[in-house]
Amino acid sequence: MKRIDRLVRALARLGIALAAIALLASMFLIGYSVVMRYFLNRPAAWVDELSGYLLVAAVMLAAADALLEGEHIAVDILTERLSARGRRWTVLGGLIAVALSALLLAIEGADMVGFSRMVGLMSNGYLAVPMWIPQLLVPIGAALMLAAAMIAFVAAWRDREATPAFAEPHRPPGIE
Repeated sequence: MKRIDRLVRALARLGIALAAIALLASMFLIGYSVVMRYFLNRPAAWVDELSGYLLVAAVMLAAADALLEGEHIAVDILTERLSARGRRWTVLGGLIAVALSALLLAIEGADMVGFSRMVGLMSNGYLAVPMWIPQLLVPIGAALMLAAAMIAFVAAWRDREATPAFAEPHRPPGIE
């Protein structure tokens, strides 16, 4: 199990690194587009389409790492009032919901990619990208999220005495 845990965590770290690269690329592309449009009066219309694909990449590839690091948005107004046992059961239920959602997204995403490839669907934008290429990020990210949720579930299940670190509310430094 430790090998699988290390593999999933390594893939999640790779995902977050690729997501960071996608965000940086998007930032530079948008900067380039602004310069081209407002200073040189030559808009680069393809930038909007590519930036959208990069945003999807960033979200889908970063989700698993965010789950494992406890960085997802959480409403803790009720859960912070629960006992440790109550928080643990809430975490386990939440991880089951995440895993089921990720499984559904992976299956439906794979079907979407297969359909797009079968009919030769292309983007309507300036890039005319085969749509299955950017759509492939959905089942890949969902599969990674499913694996992360399963790893997190096992960790939470085994740790009966305390709430796992990823389940604690995230508090930025200096905020109480």
